[in-house]
Amino acid sequence: LQLRFQQRLTRGFSALASYTWSKSIDDASNFFSSAGDPNFPQNSVNVAAERGRSNFDVAHRLSVSYSYAFQFRNYDGVLGTLLNGWESFGIVTLQTGRPFTVALLPEIDNSGTGRSILGFGANDRPNLVGNPELSNQTTFQWFNSAAFAFPAPGTFGNAGRNILEGPGFQNVNASLLKNTRLNERFNLQFRAEAFNRFNHPNFNLPDNFLGSPTFGRITSARDPRHIQFGLKLLF
Repeated sequence: LQLRFQQRLTRGFSALASYTWSKSIDDASNFFSSAGDPNFPQNSVNVAAERGRSNFDVAHRLSVSYSYAFQFRNYDGVLGTLLNGWESFGIVTLQTGRPFTVALLPEIDNSGTGRSILGFGANDRPNLVGNPELSNQTTFQWFNSAAFAFPAPGTFGNAGRNILEGPGFQNVNASLLKNTRLNERFNLQFRAEAFNRFNHPNFNLPDNFLGSPTFGRITSARDPRHIQFGLKLLF
């Protein structure tokens, strides 16, 4: 489902909003490896076990952008220089998390097939012995780590591919501009820009390797708020 709303420029204001509700299922999301997924089966004689959410699957995504030129009276002199030429721009992005796969540590070749030497993402999977989802997720325990166990040596785990979902993403970028005309040829522009304006913590995926001391825990996040200023001479 795709929805789109557009407010064309009216009295200095314009906006564009897009919403997507989707579901993508496959057994390999790319020809090459991506996002920790080698995109080839754990067990080559059981490709059906790879069926799951695509690596790029995001169920809900909302993006809203706007621009606004402040409509003040056309003052003259010093007052006009201070009040005229202000503009604001912004982008709001909200989306649910991407799926990920729980696996054994890369150095653990539990199946004895040598897959682990093929590089990042080519890991054996564990057995699923309980409900892996939690109703009260925290950064210290994003999923139920007790729901996974090591399979018997020489066997493949029965845990599916991309059965868990990582943290969502919420971000607001905003800017404020002031254009000051110096003369017919030169224009001075002041810019104040804020990325992740409200300093919302956007966490990365949790540690998904069974056998790791931080298994199930989120240990990193994306960039915090960043503010920058700029001065540009246009001619």
